Amino acid sequence: MPRDGVESVINTWFGMRQRCSNPNNPQWKDYGGRGIAVRYSSLDEFFDDVGERPPGLTIERKDNDGDYAPGNVCWATRAEQQRNRRNAVFVEIEGEQYRLMDLAKQSGVNRETIAARARKGLSMAEVLSAERRPDLSGLALGGQAFAAKMRQQDHCGRGHKYTAENTLITAEGWRRCRECHNAKMRRRNAAKKAKRAAKIPEE
Repeated sequence: MPRDGVESVINTWFGMRQRCSNPNNPQWKDYGGRGIAVRYSSLDEFFDDVGERPPGLTIERKDNDGDYAPGNVCWATRAEQQRNRRNAVFVEIEGEQYRLMDLAKQSGVNRETIAARARKGLSMAEVLSAERRPDLSGLALGGQAFAAKMRQQDHCGRGHKYTAENTLITAEGWRRCRECHNAKMRRRNAAKKAKRAAKIPEE
């Protein structure tokens, strides 16, 4: 075995053997306690399989439920290991499995929304869309058809165009015209001022 990098490989070798064979090891329950074993016959065989440890990397099992065995281990970054953790949540979209946290980071859409959309069988573009998607399941068929028709319109009832700047999305996922909303709020505030003024006694 080459002298360079020997110490780090030896430490890795003994560390994974401890995790898999010593019930007193703090990590036993996640390794030996789960039936994970070391399938290398010697340190030399392990070194021949993985080579020297690159700086900043640690040993990783490609199949998280598999053993430390030839073909199933490699040196990996912390981020790569995080993606392979047992508690990582995956969703199925268009027949493929994706890590939920990666999709949320990529799109900016929160994880709960992505998971809910994936369960509905939506496409990748629909799952990662920043636009909110209202839940129409509680509406009768006629109501769903009307809602779908309204979503296709590019102007509000008063003729204002639904642009990015002129569109509000309600908590339920419905579109609202910002110009109409602002006009409504101005009318409401004016009515409140008039009401307060009417209550001021004359001098």
